[in-house]
Amino acid sequence: MSRRSWLWVVVFGIGVGALVVAAIDDGTPRTNADRAYDVANDYACPVCDGQSVAESDVSIAREIRREIRTQIDEGRSDDQIRDFLIGSYPDIDLNPAGTGITALVWIVPVAALIVGAAALAAAFRHWSVLGETADARDAALVAQRMAERDGGPPGE
Repeated sequence: MSRRSWLWVVVFGIGVGALVVAAIDDGTPRTNADRAYDVANDYACPVCDGQSVAESDVSIAREIRREIRTQIDEGRSDDQIRDFLIGSYPDIDLNPAGTGITALVWIVPVAALIVGAAALAAAFRHWSVLGETADARDAALVAQRMAERDGGPPGE
């Protein structure tokens, strides 16, 4: 394998490694207060634009945070709290499900990126082969012209 190929392998490995490190979960929050804050960050304030329930200080956001803390203290899971909040406030989920149309929003751009990268690689390879063919053809043409100029067949 050429040095250039090894370089691409290393770059790809670094990219995959970065994705793996980014995807690793930090674990569960240390305290109920940490968990309540993390859960509240996953939901949009119903009356504020661009703020999560954790960031907003309006009364409805304070009420939702209080409900989250109560449910955590009662031992409910994050999924149970999510079901309750989505049932009570349907449009506050900042982390939509990864199914249906929502999944397409994530999958289509990634697929387009992969197809585009493959198309570029194929084009570069094709251009490289064309360049090599053109170089060989040019060399043969130069040899032929030099032979014609010198008055003999090429190679003598």
